[in-house]
Amino acid sequence: MKTMNNWEDELTFEETKTDNKDLLTFIGRILRNWYWFVLCGLIGVALAFFYLRYTTPTYMVKAKLLVSDDKKGGGLLEPSALLDLSSLMGTKNSVDNEVEVLKTGDLLREAVLAERSFIGYFNAGQIHNVPVVHVPFHVLLLTDPDSISEGTILKVRRLTGDKLELSNTDTVFSTSYDEMFDLQGIGKVKLIKQDFNGSKDEVFGFSITPVRKAVGHLSQSLGVEVTNKNVSTIDLTLTEALPKRGEQILQTLIRKYVERNLHDKNVVADSTLSFISARLRSVTAELAQVENNISGYKKSTQLADISEQSKILLQTSAAYTKSLAETETQLAILDAISTYLHDDKSPRVVPSSIIPQDIAFNTFIPRYNELILQRDRLLLGNTVDNPMVRNIDKQLEGLRADMVTNIANSRKQLELAQQKQQQRSDQLTSQIAEVPSIERGFIDLARMQQIKQEQYLFLQQKWEETAIGRTANVPNSKVIDSPKAEEFPIAPKRKLMYALGLFLGLLMPLGTLYLKDMLNIRIRSVEDIQAKTTIPILGAIAHNTTQEQVVVSKTSRSPIAEQFRALRTNLEFVLQSGKTILFTSSMSGEGKSFIALNLAVTLALLDKRVVLMELDLRKPTLTAKLGLPAGKGFSHYVVRPEMDIESIITPSGKHELVDLIQAGAIPPNPAELLVLPRTQSLLNELKERYDYIIMDAPPVGLVTDAQLLNRYADVCLYVIRQDFTYKDQLYIPNDLEKKGKIKPIQFVINDLKAKGTYERQYGYGYGYGYGDYGQEKRQPWWKFWKQK
Repeated sequence: MKTMNNWEDELTFEETKTDNKDLLTFIGRILRNWYWFVLCGLIGVALAFFYLRYTTPTYMVKAKLLVSDDKKGGGLLEPSALLDLSSLMGTKNSVDNEVEVLKTGDLLREAVLAERSFIGYFNAGQIHNVPVVHVPFHVLLLTDPDSISEGTILKVRRLTGDKLELSNTDTVFSTSYDEMFDLQGIGKVKLIKQDFNGSKDEVFGFSITPVRKAVGHLSQSLGVEVTNKNVSTIDLTLTEALPKRGEQILQTLIRKYVERNLHDKNVVADSTLSFISARLRSVTAELAQVENNISGYKKSTQLADISEQSKILLQTSAAYTKSLAETETQLAILDAISTYLHDDKSPRVVPSSIIPQDIAFNTFIPRYNELILQRDRLLLGNTVDNPMVRNIDKQLEGLRADMVTNIANSRKQLELAQQKQQQRSDQLTSQIAEVPSIERGFIDLARMQQIKQEQYLFLQQKWEETAIGRTANVPNSKVIDSPKAEEFPIAPKRKLMYALGLFLGLLMPLGTLYLKDMLNIRIRSVEDIQAKTTIPILGAIAHNTTQEQVVVSKTSRSPIAEQFRALRTNLEFVLQSGKTILFTSSMSGEGKSFIALNLAVTLALLDKRVVLMELDLRKPTLTAKLGLPAGKGFSHYVVRPEMDIESIITPSGKHELVDLIQAGAIPPNPAELLVLPRTQSLLNELKERYDYIIMDAPPVGLVTDAQLLNRYADVCLYVIRQDFTYKDQLYIPNDLEKKGKIKPIQFVINDLKAKGTYERQYGYGYGYGYGDYGQEKRQPWWKFWKQK
């Protein structure tokens, strides 16, 4: 084997990337597939158009509430003496609490039922239904809305007169205006005719959904938040397809919220007034009886004046009497409240602030009243066996026990105080006993009168305070920005959808190209080869667009002919006066025979004698490509000593200086024939007769024939076919060169296709490019009518 000179120093094939080569390659791939980007972009824009065409727009309805927040001082009224009595009505207000109240399901349910938003109307279209507010009829549900178990959608088509046809995918039936009919899962329904200014030929319809689903939909579309923590305002937002309907629903929700707030305050106030009024009636009757007794006593005893001593005793007794009166009053109040609490079968709200000195007990009352009100609201739509009602009953039971215990403790303390006061009063009574009996009887009656009068005045004061507090009850919130729908829909956004459709449309071919590169396992470019091996590339042959096996002639100026000439030029530097060229590849079908045949003709154009040796003894193809009949060849010659070389040399028929040595009969042991001494003598004799010997060997990735023939070769041309050879197969030539099994190896790229502006214009150098140099200029494809 001849030693190689460092001709690569002059003709290097190492990659010399510029800073913008990757960018130009990427742009070239995009330009090469421009029609896919245009098509997918148009498809994306078209899909966005149809999406916008058949998607119902959604509008945003906004409102703002100002809430009286005791923590932030954002009350609706200026501070006054009347507002000091508001503690009688319950707990303090908090904007955070009101946000949670506005989100409660019970309040949303009241709004849904009041607005009947579980019934919707639409204009039936060919593709989708458009929600509307005004239709020629009104749906009247005659059964309880809570009895709706499943929803339905019905189209209403007018027939003749008042006759109507109702239909959906499951059923069709006829009815008339004001005629009752049954719907499965809904109940009894009636359609009421109403004035309508639209076209009578339009088809309308209605939908009915269960109330719980309508409440869930309202909860999802409703937004309640405090956007600024420094102020006590609540922002309400509602997304709705119909702006006017959204405004109505939000107005109804706010109205129901205000009504519920006032109702809770009035319930507590009314309960307190009822309790105080009952006590007033009792104390008034007792006071009247005592006064009657005094009047009768004076008449019967003819008592006109009391001695100075009696005055002193009465003044001293007055203090004890007042103290006993207050104590008895508190004991009576405790007994009355205890009666309220022990009535667990029909629990009622407990009056607040009746025992002002008992701070601990007053903290229990607001929570107890709140649970009673919540239980009453739940019982409006549920039974006592409902888990939520039972849960509240358990809370009430525990809270009632704590309050009863607190009352018992307070009563013990008051009784102890009463005993001490009574002891002192008894001491005073013993002193009064010394006065005349008439005067002593009057003192007893006067003391009883004072006790009852104190009770009466206390209860009358509390009644007035409570009545004033109830009159001063106002909503703790105020609408400062009424519900108003925005002018433009929030979804879908037209510009954004068109941009998104165009982006996704362009992204599809781009992603396809990227995935194609990621999943590609075959060699597609020179960069794929250079990334996995350092073996130099001798040349590249373009894709053969003709059916001819020989594409090189004396007069040919095609790009592929010029590439074979460039390959011939590069080969002269590699051979360095050598003559034998070995062709192999990784697998069958990579074009070894095609390149070997055309290279032979290209070398013959220099008036060189060339012999082609068909040494793929297992699957010969050169004879068939040349269209020659099968005859004696290599396998006959090496096993028959009597044959001479002239008997196996056949003219190729493609050029007078190119001959062929056929493979001959397919032997059972082709590898052994290649190493026989007669093979060496054959090659030696051929070197004397020819300028170049081209050996077409089988793929080295399948059999070892090429390795055996390498002993006779000066250079090995390893053929790689674009989009055919696997990337992993490059380990074969790498391993052969590393272990010295075949040296030297040069790559020849076959079936190379132009894949972009960069490659087409500049190629890869030294025969890798295949532009229009030397060719007749063609008209652009868009000027096809000017082509001849």
